[in-house]
Amino acid sequence: MAAGIGLIPNLGDDELLASGDPPPPRPGLATPARLWSLLFGAAARTLALAPGDKGQEESAWPEALGPRPDAPVFDWLPEDALVPWISTPGLWARFETSGRPIAATRPDIVARVHDKAFAHRVALAEGLLPAPLRDLVSIFDPGELRDADAAVARMTGALASWPEPLSRSFTLKPRFGTSGRGRVAGSAGEADTPAIRGALPRLAERGGALLEPWFARSRDLSAQLFVGDDGRITLLGTLEQIVAPSGLFLGHRGEIDSRGRVFSHGDFEESLREAAPLVAIAAAAEGYRGPCGVDAFALRLSGATDDGDPEREILRPVVELNARFTMGIVAIGLVRRALDRVRAPLGLEPGCRRAFLFALDAPSEGWEAAAASAGPGALLLPLDHAGESARPALLFAASSDRLDEAAARITGAKR
Repeated sequence: MAAGIGLIPNLGDDELLASGDPPPPRPGLATPARLWSLLFGAAARTLALAPGDKGQEESAWPEALGPRPDAPVFDWLPEDALVPWISTPGLWARFETSGRPIAATRPDIVARVHDKAFAHRVALAEGLLPAPLRDLVSIFDPGELRDADAAVARMTGALASWPEPLSRSFTLKPRFGTSGRGRVAGSAGEADTPAIRGALPRLAERGGALLEPWFARSRDLSAQLFVGDDGRITLLGTLEQIVAPSGLFLGHRGEIDSRGRVFSHGDFEESLREAAPLVAIAAAAEGYRGPCGVDAFALRLSGATDDGDPEREILRPVVELNARFTMGIVAIGLVRRALDRVRAPLGLEPGCRRAFLFALDAPSEGWEAAAASAGPGALLLPLDHAGESARPALLFAASSDRLDEAAARITGAKR
């Protein structure tokens, strides 16, 4: 195997940290994998994962980003190693004897910190959850879920302890999984249903589950970080996530300054930047090293504040830790790749910020309509490739408000 960067595009393999059974086929990962490869140097090659896969000798570089740099976009990306999207037991079994270093943390450590229960316990220990949310999440270990009667009885007790009207809509979600896969919805405070009982064996195989209310989110947010070999934490940036109602990831939006620093916009920026590194520090203490992301969201909860104002948002700053590469890191990397191309056209000078939107596909009306809705001076950078049906792109605008309609078009296209 030749030296250099060998990218292992095992996107979506989160479930393999808890179960050895391969996840079902997930179409649509070729575009995210290619965009991930653009963060690396020109010599990076994508490896084939399954019989029939051709791999990728050269990543298809978008013309809109200008000439491809030889160097990776982040100085912490390796120059000679195998680099997986996520470190799983099967990956190590396949590549550990290849004679090349694997630039990833061993999967047993990844499994400990990637577990959604880990992030929740850190949030509780660090006092990161608002008071109305502290007692609303129940953690179920796999063994508990294998005793269906006991698990249902515990869920029923938890639901009965929640304030009205939270128990009217709840979710039982796997401790390992992405984009809402494997969730089981509940309603009317009723845990003893065929759907929930039927899901318990599967959730046990997926490493357990979390029971929590189904919140109507007003904003989905994330912080992207890197844990160095010395355990030092680097905050790469914060973002707002664009997701479908099902939880499927569609894109990101944020703001960039003239130095390439990336920010989510809004009232929760500082809270997110304070909370996320604490989770990464806890993961580093467990031995985790590498890229990661912390998901968060804002919600409106009646009576959640001292004045009982139902219109005031509150932040759940820690929902889960993704102990792997993330599409947020990809988005930040691509925006930095574009910085030299957009700085002058956008008038991006010291002290200024400009807004951006990154999406994996165009809205139904097309990117041109989305760009027109972003106002004068909007700048569209297509990231698509002739061999793919998806049309990813970066859209820049003068302000975040200018991108509201474009972001709504992206979400509406997937409903």
